[in-house]
Amino acid sequence: MSFRRVLSPRLLNQIHKFSSKSSDENTKEQSVKEKTSAPAPQVFSREGDGGISKTITGESLPKDNPIFNAIGATEELLCYIGLAREYANESEHEYTDKLKRIQTIIIDISTAISRHNKVAIPQVYTNELEDWIAEYSKQLPPPEQYIIPGGGVASASLHVARSICRKTERIVCPLVRNNKLDKEALVYLNRLSDFLLTVSRIAAKHDQRTESIYIPRPDEKVQAQ
Repeated sequence: MSFRRVLSPRLLNQIHKFSSKSSDENTKEQSVKEKTSAPAPQVFSREGDGGISKTITGESLPKDNPIFNAIGATEELLCYIGLAREYANESEHEYTDKLKRIQTIIIDISTAISRHNKVAIPQVYTNELEDWIAEYSKQLPPPEQYIIPGGGVASASLHVARSICRKTERIVCPLVRNNKLDKEALVYLNRLSDFLLTVSRIAAKHDQRTESIYIPRPDEKVQAQ
């Protein structure tokens, strides 16, 4: 009597189903292994190892070209505003959505820099900042002559972002002067530094921190010997 004849048809059918299921699972497992064992995509190209990089338009330029200096400055500003936004989120400050909006516009400016004045920066961006400054200024006393950066972590991070914004503005100036960037980008950065100062004061107020004001000492007279 053969082995197949000993087993009932019902049992044979169950064995067949189990065998098919195991085969499918093995196939899936093998497919997963093939996917996980596939080589990871490279995040580097080595193209810039010689100190040359490409703009969005494909133009090859030295990495210390003013174009890349300006792009690097906007990226630095973008990151510091991102840091300030995270501190603001932790303290549930009201201006976090505005910082994210500003980050998207900074990316637009960086793109415009890379495209050599082929992208216009809308004036409405600057108008938006001016409206925000006016809105928050109503909640603050008149600004003193010089505020010493501090006033809590959220406020201090905005002071850092403001100083980076000023630096970015200085780096971008030659591009605007040489007609390689829309002038409105420079106007926006100038107004942005004012906005960052304003919200740094809002942050200090929200965190119930006292602003430190610089008060110059009167000149001391040199005593005759």
